[in-house]
Amino acid sequence: MQNAAAIVYTSCCEIMHNNCPGALQKVLFRPIIDWVNKALDSAGISDRCYVINEGENDVLKYTDEKTVFVRKAESGHPALSAKEWIESKPDTDFLVIGAEAIFTDPDVLNAALDRHRSQNEKLTIIASGGRAALMKELSVSAFWAKQDFLLEAFEKCQNEDKNGDQFLVGAMKILSDEQLVAGTHVAGKAEINMRGNDPAGVLTLNAAARTVVFKKLCAEGVEFACLDGIIIEPSVKIGSGTTILPGTIIKGKTEIGRNCVIGPNSFIEDSKIGDGAEVNSTQIRSSVLEKDVKIGPWSQVRPGCVIHEGCKIGDYVEIKNSEVGARTAVAHLTYIGDADVGEAVNFGCGCCIANYDGQHKHRTKIGDHAFLGCNTNLVAPVELEDFAYTAAGTTVTKKVPEYALAVGRAKQENIEGWVKKHDAIKIK
Repeated sequence: MQNAAAIVYTSCCEIMHNNCPGALQKVLFRPIIDWVNKALDSAGISDRCYVINEGENDVLKYTDEKTVFVRKAESGHPALSAKEWIESKPDTDFLVIGAEAIFTDPDVLNAALDRHRSQNEKLTIIASGGRAALMKELSVSAFWAKQDFLLEAFEKCQNEDKNGDQFLVGAMKILSDEQLVAGTHVAGKAEINMRGNDPAGVLTLNAAARTVVFKKLCAEGVEFACLDGIIIEPSVKIGSGTTILPGTIIKGKTEIGRNCVIGPNSFIEDSKIGDGAEVNSTQIRSSVLEKDVKIGPWSQVRPGCVIHEGCKIGDYVEIKNSEVGARTAVAHLTYIGDADVGEAVNFGCGCCIANYDGQHKHRTKIGDHAFLGCNTNLVAPVELEDFAYTAAGTTVTKKVPEYALAVGRAKQENIEGWVKKHDAIKIK
């Protein structure tokens, strides 16, 4: 954004239960400073200076290499510590905002700047609501200020306000003395100036953030039977017609398609779920499930998996670092690890791919239309070609050719009369 810059300052408050600065407290799994940075990115405000307290070096992890950092001075408003940086940018409008301003809205920032410039205001305060809210929130409100006025306010207010809490009150008095008034942009968002300075406050922020996310998703056509136990990170994208059931947690760079049913009691992180999928009581991490996949309950998809269209994955199934072809069925009680599975394969109950020999992981390849009988063990590295079958209870240690049946178990032998002869068994 041309001739616009931001001063982002951290407060002096710390969350005492873990000695963690408020800006690094997590709300919906993300540090609050990350929420603020993403809002500034969306608003196009890339020129920034961060004013941080001693011991807050971790804040640097959430900024890019071009960002300027200064240490907060012992007294005065935190932005005063960036005075030299401000002086180097003539004819610039500065946004002064707290690093704990979790509900910063890029549209609000831009609208406030438009007003600030169109009305040629020296100071424009961003308020959540009317005058009563404005006065209550002055100590934490974000504001736009022209460079010359900001420097003037620093000069006149710094000795009167040790902690900077009354900076805006002092700035408004300066304008009044000059027979001017501060502009106010009313955001119309009750949460925009909310802060959390203790564990209870952070809990309140989480509740408010959940509501913000739910309202956005509902407006996009996502359906909720109720909200019990549902936590969705704001970065998550969900298609219209999808239903999220109670107890479901969705995190990271997850994308969920249209008309899915997710939950109850599911966990999805950094994954992509296709249209029409059903995820019931299942954990999925860093994987892809294509359209119309049905999985669960009580299954797990570990990182690195691709499960193709129309697969049916039942209960107590674990899949790790594997690709599973379209229309494959894995009914229950099965482990698939480090495998490339073809299309329309059938796994019987209790199958296991032994992919680890104690030192190295090995891959298994299973061709299209293969059929694995119950309790089949595949000792990697091994291959089943197209239409290969295994008999129930078989342990496979070498390639099974096309259309072959692998039988890898001891031949059954019946010992007649054994029960009657065994002394430990009492026959009535």
